[in-house]
This record gives sequence, C-alpha cells and structure tokens, in this order.
Amino acid sequence: LVRLDQEVHGPWPEGYAIRKLETHALATRGRYVQFVLVPQPGAGFLFTDEVEVYRGPESLLRESISLGRPMTAEQAAAAARIEFCVARRQKTDAQAMEALIRRVSMPKTKRLLLLEKVNRWKEAKAVPSIQRLDQFAAVLPFSSQYRTLFTEIQREIWQQAGVKKWKVWVPCPWDPVPYIGLPPKKGATQMEVHVLRGEYRAAAVNIAVAEPGIRKVRFWFEGLPDGMTPQYVKAYRVVWTDTSVGQPVAAALLPMPADSKGWGTMVIPGLVQQIWLTFHVTHLSPGEYHGMLVIEGDGGLGRKEVPVRLVVWPWQFPKKTTLLLGGWSYTDGPGSYGVTKQNRKEFVQHLRNHFVNAPWAQGTVLRTFTVETNGTIQLDTRRLDDWLAQWPDAKMYMIFLAIQGSRDPMLRQFDNVSMGSPEFDRWVGRWIRAWVDHLRSKGIPPSRLGLLLIDEPREGVDVEPIIAWARAIHRAVPEIVIWEDPIYRDPTHTPKALWEVCDVLCPNRVSWLRANKTYREVFLEQQRKGRTLHFYSCSGPAKVLDPYSYYRLQAWHCRLIGAKGTFFWAFGDNGGASSWNEYLARHGPYTPLFLSPKTVIPGKHMEAIRESVEDYEYFVVLEKALAQARTQGKNGPAVQEAERLLREGPRQVMEAPGADRILWRDSKDRTVADRVRVQILRCLDRLQ
Repeated sequence: LVRLDQEVHGPWPEGYAIRKLETHALATRGRYVQFVLVPQPGAGFLFTDEVEVYRGPESLLRESISLGRPMTAEQAAAAARIEFCVARRQKTDAQAMEALIRRVSMPKTKRLLLLEKVNRWKEAKAVPSIQRLDQFAAVLPFSSQYRTLFTEIQREIWQQAGVKKWKVWVPCPWDPVPYIGLPPKKGATQMEVHVLRGEYRAAAVNIAVAEPGIRKVRFWFEGLPDGMTPQYVKAYRVVWTDTSVGQPVAAALLPMPADSKGWGTMVIPGLVQQIWLTFHVTHLSPGEYHGMLVIEGDGGLGRKEVPVRLVVWPWQFPKKTTLLLGGWSYTDGPGSYGVTKQNRKEFVQHLRNHFVNAPWAQGTVLRTFTVETNGTIQLDTRRLDDWLAQWPDAKMYMIFLAIQGSRDPMLRQFDNVSMGSPEFDRWVGRWIRAWVDHLRSKGIPPSRLGLLLIDEPREGVDVEPIIAWARAIHRAVPEIVIWEDPIYRDPTHTPKALWEVCDVLCPNRVSWLRANKTYREVFLEQQRKGRTLHFYSCSGPAKVLDPYSYYRLQAWHCRLIGAKGTFFWAFGDNGGASSWNEYLARHGPYTPLFLSPKTVIPGKHMEAIRESVEDYEYFVVLEKALAQARTQGKNGPAVQEAERLLREGPRQVMEAPGADRILWRDSKDRTVADRVRVQILRCLDRLQ
C-alpha cells in the first residue's frame, strides 16, 4: 500500500504530517482483508487512525489469479521488510555512485557512460527475490547482479581516479572501511604492532582491486618468527553487511584458516576488502622484530609487500584483569535474546576470551525456592549452579532481580508481608542468607554478588521497593553489592534514600557525555562519599556505533573519573533476528558480535571492548611500577613522566577532537589511544 501510494503521490512529507494512503491498483480478491503493519527497521512505532476497504470491479471475481506461495501474516511482514530494506540499499547505493561519478575528474564521455551504466543497473532489478526468509542474509553485495555496481562501475571510477591495477594500504583498524568512494591517495605502508605477552592487539590491511575479474589473493609473513603463518597471528576476512538502519559496515570477522602457502581469500574488484589480523604473542622473547606481510594477487596483479614492525615489551599481561566488564549476557537457563542452547557454550567462551569478568544472570536464579511450613527456605539451586559453572573465574556475579514492588511474587511466599516492615526484613534476610550460604559453599563470598533491583530508576519510577529491599538485604548481609543505574534527567531530583542504599552507581555514559557539569557533579559527589562508580552504555544499533569512541574509550573514561566497571547493553541482544539479517530485528540490535541461532562470529566492536580492558590495565601496571620506583627512592624524569601519564593520559585521549561522538561515520583520529598506550610502555621501560 505504501509503495503503490508513493508511486502516485510521491515520498513521505518531511517532518510531522498527516498522510492518507490510498490506491486503486490492488488487483486481488478475498473474503477477508488483514492489514500487516511493517515499521521500517530502526523505527520503534507505527500509527494508523482509520482503514477503509472498497469493493473493486466485478471483473476481478471472474479473472483467474495465481495464489502464489502460502505464507502467514508474520512471514508476509518479514518479506515486506526485507524487500523494503534491499530496495533502500539499492537506491542509496545508486545515488552515492552517481555522486561519486560526478565528483571524480574524468572525460565527459566516460562520465556519461558510467552514469548510463548506473541507470541500467537500477533497471536490471539487482534486488534478489526472497524465496526463503530463513536463508536470506544481508551480506553485501546481495547477488551477482548487485555485484556489478562495484565490478563494472566503481572499479572503472577508481581507474579514472588513478588507481593502477590494485592498491594496498594499512589503515587504523578502527576506522570505517570505505564502501562507495575512492581509496586514499596516500595510505600508511607500514604495519606497527606493540604488544605485551599475553594480550591481544589488532592490525588491518585494505585491498582495492581496479582490474576486472574476481581475484584470489594470498598473503603470508616473511622475516617474523614462526614462519609464514605465525601461531600468534589470527587472520580474519572482514565481511560487509547491511544494518537495520541502512548503513553498510565492514565489522564481521570471518576466521580464515591457514595452509602451507599462507591465507587466501577472494577479492571483488571495485569493493574494498579488509583483512583483520589479531596478534596474541605468548612465547616470543621481548624485543623488536621486523618482517614483511606479503600479499600476492593472481591474474597478473603481482606482489605487494607491507613492512611489519612487531615490538614485544618485557612484561606479562595478567590473566585476570582489574576493570569489571559485563554486558547483561543472561546465559542462565536456556538463554535469552540471541543466546540459544546451540550457541550458548561458544558465546560464553567468546566473552571469557574477551575479559568479561562480571557476567549477568536473570533474577530467576535467586527466585527458585520454596518455603516450608516451618518457615525454612528450601532452595532450588540448579539454575544458579549451572550459571556459576559457566563463569568459574568471574570477579563479580551480577543478577538483575527485577523487583516488582508490592506485586512481587516473592512477597506471596513471604506471607504477603508489607515492604519495609520488620516482618519483611526478617523474610528477606532469611531468603538472602540462604543463598549466600550456598555461594559460600562454592567459595564465593557475598562481596562478589551484585544485585540490580530495578533497572534504570528515573523520574516517575517508584524507588521505594529499591530502598526497602536494599535495606533488608544489607541488614542481613552487608557485604552484598547493591548496584543501580539511575537515569534521572536531573539527578538532583534523585531521592536521597536511593543514593544511601546503593554501593555502586552506574550512570549512562552517553548521557554523561551530553550532560552539563551539574549532572556529572552529582555522581562525583556520591563517589566522594564512598560510592563506587561504573559506566554503562545502551545505544544502538550497535554496528553503526564507533568501535573506538563508543566501545574502546569507555574504559578510558572509566580511568578518567575513577570508575571501576564498564558495561554494555547487551552482548546477546540481537533484536530477535540473526546478526546476518538485521532487517528483521525488532529493535537495536545491540550485540557487538554476530550471532545466529547456532553460531558466534567475532565482530570489531567486541574486539574494541577487549582492547579497552587491556588499555585500562596499562594504568594499573604503571601505578604499580611507579609505587615501586618511589619505594626505591627514585625521583627522576621517568617518575615524573609516569605521574604525568597517570594524570593526563586519559584526559588526552578523552578530550581529543571527536572522542565524544559515538557514531562510526563521524570523522576523528582513532590513533590517539594507541599513541598514549605506547607512551606508557616507553615510560615503564625507563622506570625499570
């Protein structure tokens, strides 16, 4: 209906407007009519006021029509959504390609020829037909016909812009990969990686082929220890995918197996292909290593050599990190959001490999109990024990209890006592002590249990349940951590009692970035009074957010204000759809990974989170080294430099231009954090 209306009356009006959608072009028949409302991806709501259906001409009743393939209303809505998104992608790409053709200097005849090619491409219906919803993937380009936009048009534009055969350059791995546009005239030609033994650091190389024909490209190392494919390097092919809001990203990291000749991948001419390399050095001796990354393309492309400088610094990265990291993973029970029975084990292992040490469970793990006639609490610990077994090395165990005020089902088990009454306190104390005793039997002290009672308290939310439950829990077991994430627009309106019952306050970092000094000072004052600060972020869709400023710099921001934990909503929230087809996501999606019901594929955003935890640890190591130097009576330039870095390093990164802009498309220097990181390494070297 929308499409048929717009063909006659044009696109939607700009801004708010009343729009009557009508068409007389539906040539169909039926006894009933069902309207399926399909909001555009990224839109939260759709409103309609009136629906009118008019009888069509009698001739439609006599004509033979094809019923097509049977589908439910939900399937029809999904198919319509995919078709809309694919058509949007095609329209946007065609417009961007036409703009690029007009911008690049070339002969007029060539320009007209390329513009005509774009027109023919649009008319050729490069959009694939949606036969199986469960098999569609929003991986770009969608089809062989769609691919010609790059192989026959952008490739020729590159040639007109002076790209000879192919171009290889070393980008900042956190910069967005160019989709429709020109390769840079001058790109970095050397790869430089600084690592501690045991940590993970990323590097990347971009390949742009301007010659016709899909090419196979192989690459390997020469001159570095351990041969052509060192065991301390993992290679990934970066896959282009479209997002729920129609912004293409190169973020999925598809592991590439190595063979005796190195790694190999296919490269589409006219489309930048990125190779992602993760360095994880564990056994090399400290020192500086020099070699080459050799890239060889078939079909006459030839050979490119990228100099590599690998610096292994003489410290061991700790196996247990200091900064708390979590993301409402909810791996208890059968799993939630995009976590399933089939992918849960791999999901948990991936998070543990990325330094997640503050996992989350749903409140069900503490709500499975019965009360005996004599008042004894009888626990059912199976769900909790299964979750604890997944996370044997966690620093904190975070549980979202989701208290429901006076309607909470637990109150019925507690003889329907009134919140805040002495009887309520006794029942809550009996309940929480039973669980704490069970945790202690597993070697987990209550200080490692964090409880979120009500999520995001704010204006209009009754916080009395938080206050009552927190007081009762603290009276019974003072060591338990009450963790809350208030989002009051004006935090000066926060009830004083709410501040008093919280051990940890976790403001929303994006709100903090956009707020005034008064907003921030309220939380900093609570910090001075002894409460711990953490940060969390919950913006989306995740894949259009900057891995650098949104994800990696959150740990730097923690260091700047003295926060001890970093959290993101949510590692498993894929919006109810596979990460390989965000078009069907109901919200967000928010996961920094690429999740399907059966698989977990790495993503750049999660890699940035891992590096952020490592960055934070550098300051912990520097503090210890500085303290040791002082005990030895040292007070030279190295000590002064360490003091300066501890004081000014986080500020230098956080106050760099663009550091507060969270979208990936925002232009900024994403190398500042690594420059400061290397300064810390050099300072540590001088201290010792």
